[in-house]
Formats: sequence, C-alpha cells, structure tokens
Amino acid sequence: MSFILALTLSAMADVPAIPVTEHRTRLDHSGRSLEIHYRGQVSLVTRQIGSVTKAGTPSTLRCLWRADIDLRREAQSGAGVRLARGIDREGVLEGSRSGWCDAHRTSIAREVAGRADQIQAQVRALAQEDHDMLKSEFERTTGNRDG
Repeated sequence: MSFILALTLSAMADVPAIPVTEHRTRLDHSGRSLEIHYRGQVSLVTRQIGSVTKAGTPSTLRCLWRADIDLRREAQSGAGVRLARGIDREGVLEGSRSGWCDAHRTSIAREVAGRADQIQAQVRALAQEDHDMLKSEFERTTGNRDG
C-alpha cells in the first residue's frame, strides 16, 4: 500500500503547480480610499469525449479542458470597513488534446502555468469589473453615498 502511495505522490510531484495569482489595487470613492486585495486560485476541469474504435480505425478520443479562476476579494477602508466577495470565472483558458485526459494532465497543467500572464490579465479584468459592485457594497455598508 505504501508503494502505491509513493507512486501516486511521485506522479503528483511531476504535475507543475499552477501559481496562485494576486492583484492589489486602490480605489478612491466618496472621499475615502479602499485598499483591495484579490487572490485567485486556478483549477483545471477536463472532459473526455469520443470513443475508442476497433483496430485500424482512427480513435475519436479527445480531452477538452478549461482553466477556471476562483477569485476572492478583500477590501478595507481607512475607517475599518471590510468587504469580502467571491468572484468565479469559468473558461479563462480552454483547449483540447487528442486521446485520454489522464494522459495529458501534466502537459495541460504546464501549459496553463506557462500562460500565467493571460491569467493575470483575466484577474485584472475581473477586478476592474468588480469596482462598481464594490462601490455599491461600500455605500450600503456606510449607510450613505458620502462614505
């Protein structure tokens, strides 16, 4: 049993870690400044399609994959108001490979890790989209539009 565990851990060590992505920014609203920290985790989702065919016939097996972002926002004003929210975005990166998904997990993870700049751009875009929601939450929390 420990041999199987060792093989599993060894196989997992070959899969590159997809870095956690972070973005920090500041938003001035109603005369107050909000310090905002976005922290995102990327997850991979695979889906096997097609089928194995008889000998001599090309296989139709394909692995469809996508990278999703689970982004968490924490904002804090100088007055001590804290606002947190989760933002999820599916399919920030997508692709496919011929064959079995299990055979491609490592190469897919490497590809996604190698495209960290595109993921970071998606995080910045999500943060920008979140600013209106954050302003609205801040106004509700402070009880007025003046902060």
